[in-house]
Amino acid sequence: MVTKIFYMAKQHFRKMILYQSLFFSLSTLNVSCPIQCFAADNPEPRYISMTYISYLTNFPSSARQVECWIPVPSSDERQEVEILGMDSIHGHLTKDPKYQNQIYYCHYDLSGLKESDTIKIRITYKIKIWEKSVSEAKNLRALPKVVADNNLNIYLSSNRLIPLQGPIFALRQQLNLSDYPIPAARQIYEYLISTMVYNWRVPGAGHGDAVWACNSKTGDCSDYNSIFIGVCRSAGIPADHVFGLPLRSKDGKGEVNDWHCWGRFWVKGPGWITEDASEAAKHPELHEYNFGTLSSIFLTLSHGRDVVLEPAQKEEALNMFASPYVEIDGRHFDGVKWRVSFTEQAGQ
Repeated sequence: MVTKIFYMAKQHFRKMILYQSLFFSLSTLNVSCPIQCFAADNPEPRYISMTYISYLTNFPSSARQVECWIPVPSSDERQEVEILGMDSIHGHLTKDPKYQNQIYYCHYDLSGLKESDTIKIRITYKIKIWEKSVSEAKNLRALPKVVADNNLNIYLSSNRLIPLQGPIFALRQQLNLSDYPIPAARQIYEYLISTMVYNWRVPGAGHGDAVWACNSKTGDCSDYNSIFIGVCRSAGIPADHVFGLPLRSKDGKGEVNDWHCWGRFWVKGPGWITEDASEAAKHPELHEYNFGTLSSIFLTLSHGRDVVLEPAQKEEALNMFASPYVEIDGRHFDGVKWRVSFTEQAGQ
């Protein structure tokens, strides 16, 4: 109870400071704030037309067969996704067996192609996306832990780069977590923001290696969230890694060439609750907002770690399936780039 009161008081204080600061800045500068600056009450959904293009090029001269797996967003509780077009001659939709991520799988015969040739795979979408906020998380509700069923067991076990022993176990003990999952998750979130230093350029960052991130206390979004997921799982709280696209627009248009990720944890009642400690570390004004709210800026693409695709790739399970994965003659191939362009549409 004391922990809950403390966090609620701190949350109220920070909101007061944030709103006062925003009001002062905007009134002084005499400008209007775009909707994406901060959270609005019951924000309107966004309607988006999006094109996702994958480029495969620089093939080795010996190449004969190329396979490409592209993550495809699915409809869920905060987004509606309609596929408008794709190359159905060389590919088809599948789902991975463990996490049910939607995939566009393509297979090409490279006979007759030159090394300098480029294969371009285009998928077009119509998307409706809105903010999801969980009131139980905002209020730090002391909901009890429950025994996970078979559908949640995969979110309680180790991954290759998220072991639950060693530094993760030690950190969980150090934090002396609450017995209730939401306050416990908030403790982990606060630790990450106050202790980690965001730096995506440092060697070792970007792999979601929880042990490396614990020891270095730095990294990017994948590293922050790997620690969060590992400590949650170590404490018996189902947790998952989610990957998506930041759809930030200017004058109704935008382009994306990198993905973002966040964490989520499961509580009986509200279900999945989002946290994004790395964004909150970069943007202190989002400190309260990013625990329990997922902005309409972010389109969910896929989730989970150690992913075996469908059909299964020849190489090892994917650490993260956040962008197109390619194999040539059964060997991983790095010669793939991708780009997303989108436009905002009027409400429909």
